Amino acid sequence: MMRYHCPSCRAEVYFGNDTCLSCGTELVFEPGRGFLDLRAEGLPACENRARIGCNWVADAQEGAQGGLCLSCRHTTVIPDLSVEGNLQRWAEFEAAKRNLMRMAVLLDLPLTDSAGPRPRFLFKAPDAGEAVVMGHADGDITLNIAEADDEYRAATRAEMGEPYRTLIGHLRHESGHAFWEVLVKPFPDRLAACRALFGDEREDYGQALERHYAQPAPAGWEQAFVSEYATAHPYEDFAESWANLLHILDGLETALCYGLMPAGHELAAPEAPRDILFWLLGIAMEDLVSAWIALSLALNALNDSLGHPSFYPFILTPKVSEKLDWVRQVIRQGCLAD
Repeated sequence: MMRYHCPSCRAEVYFGNDTCLSCGTELVFEPGRGFLDLRAEGLPACENRARIGCNWVADAQEGAQGGLCLSCRHTTVIPDLSVEGNLQRWAEFEAAKRNLMRMAVLLDLPLTDSAGPRPRFLFKAPDAGEAVVMGHADGDITLNIAEADDEYRAATRAEMGEPYRTLIGHLRHESGHAFWEVLVKPFPDRLAACRALFGDEREDYGQALERHYAQPAPAGWEQAFVSEYATAHPYEDFAESWANLLHILDGLETALCYGLMPAGHELAAPEAPRDILFWLLGIAMEDLVSAWIALSLALNALNDSLGHPSFYPFILTPKVSEKLDWVRQVIRQGCLAD
């Protein structure tokens, strides 16, 4: 996350702000430009501003409907807002999604296809006790808004034996499936390389998941997989690697903008903050991993000192780093193709 400042008084503002707390200026966010003065610029705000606190500018793209911003246009299903708590749950997921969409814009990831916005997000609530199955299918990402409740998410994390479970984690993981379909699957060379590194995604998915939940993870899985769930199927290995790469890029961007890099790992980032993400795609992977390990170790220790869970509970072995680097090159190739 970059550091942002009020366009009127230059006080620091945060990614979720719709008003400057120092001078009261009404703010609107535009990906690639940052925060602007809503009134002075005469910009249209997203129509979800009042309802869920969306602080983005309405999408001016020709054909955009409903006065929604770029991020909100990608949501095609929302929960029943007459149910108490659903509005807040939806709002929290949308706030996390704006983080994902900001990165997608800055990394030049494809956000449309012939049918319109892609990926599309379906935020659903359990109905009459029926569980919401989270996942991806042909550009549609289904998410259970119950995950926005801290108690539910913590209980599920404990039940599944997971070290990490967050809204942005869900969004980044499922987006990995969606972008695999447009950045890897259509290209024979990339698909072959992906299968050589992650395994053949044509393996029966249902059987693989049944085996994953019925049996312990393979011994020594930590040497080749970023998470235990990544061992379930090549499809999940790619998505987990994609999500962790986005964690690292966003985390390093934030640290660089706030001057938080440990001594000896400062990284000579460009002066223009909006270029940091793209720049991180091109540096040597060993430098990227070294800087991230140094930062995450320090922040893990800081969290521990304050009684919080680990900041980043994953291990980047050489094989895991190789997978993350391959994903990074796929994103970079997409950027350079333009």
